Amino acid sequence: MGDEAFDEAAFDAWLAGDPRCRPAYDTMWRRIMGSDMDAALQAYGRAGGSGNAWLVGGVAVLLVVLGGYKSLPLIALHFAQPQDYAVADGKVRSVTLADGTRLTLGGGARVKVRYTRHDRVVELTQGALFANVVHDTQRPFRIDTGNARIVDVGTSFEVSTKPGSIRVTVASGVVRFGRNGWFDAPVQLRARQAAILDKAGLNRAADVAPDEVARWRGEWMEYRGTPLRQVIADLQSLSPLPIAIADESLAEKPVSGRIRLTDPAGQLENLSITHAFRVRKSEGALTISKR
Repeated sequence: MGDEAFDEAAFDAWLAGDPRCRPAYDTMWRRIMGSDMDAALQAYGRAGGSGNAWLVGGVAVLLVVLGGYKSLPLIALHFAQPQDYAVADGKVRSVTLADGTRLTLGGGARVKVRYTRHDRVVELTQGALFANVVHDTQRPFRIDTGNARIVDVGTSFEVSTKPGSIRVTVASGVVRFGRNGWFDAPVQLRARQAAILDKAGLNRAADVAPDEVARWRGEWMEYRGTPLRQVIADLQSLSPLPIAIADESLAEKPVSGRIRLTDPAGQLENLSITHAFRVRKSEGALTISKR
């Protein structure tokens, strides 16, 4: 943290030299740059510490940032140049990232991608994506969206966002899914498993078949006598609002034909005409009921 040159290679060798080094260092760094430090500095400022002491404290923090950012994951991530990708509503777009990881975007998705030597981070601000992640044990792959964090080291899975709700469904491999915080315990999801984070908390959802994950990637889906509930489940991923079926007898109505999964609202209206039900839109959901 002084003026001398920083020996990054020696630092990396020290971290790799003993399995206890990395956890100890990461713990120290979280305390230096975490919310506890923010609170302490703010409390100190309110208490009216002397100008000289405050100046010294500010310089010390600045030296931490300027002297060590090349080797510290949080700082390196902060300065990484992001790559922005988006897709228009009703369209599907495939993106190949620098490491070969493939993202399929739908539902008007917008993402910001930042890669460093330590991290691979995608920020999903809206819509849905399907990630086919290239395995890299040294750089976990992470998706941050809303108040959720999804961490993976090499698998394929879907993330679908709606106001107040985030759903993760795993096609293959293992994913950790939970709130974006230090103290909330995530769930570990394997192939076929799904979970939802909403105002009720983090809860497992019904298992699905691998070929049912993110069917919207193909834009169109052919159905032959398929129960309406399955069609609705496929439309859910890209629907801006949750879709609820008010009458269970409607759920078993057979549906045949080609459905454009990237246009959930329009397809629901079409189905309501051909299958004699009503779609009611409220602030928080789309509800299907008998006429």
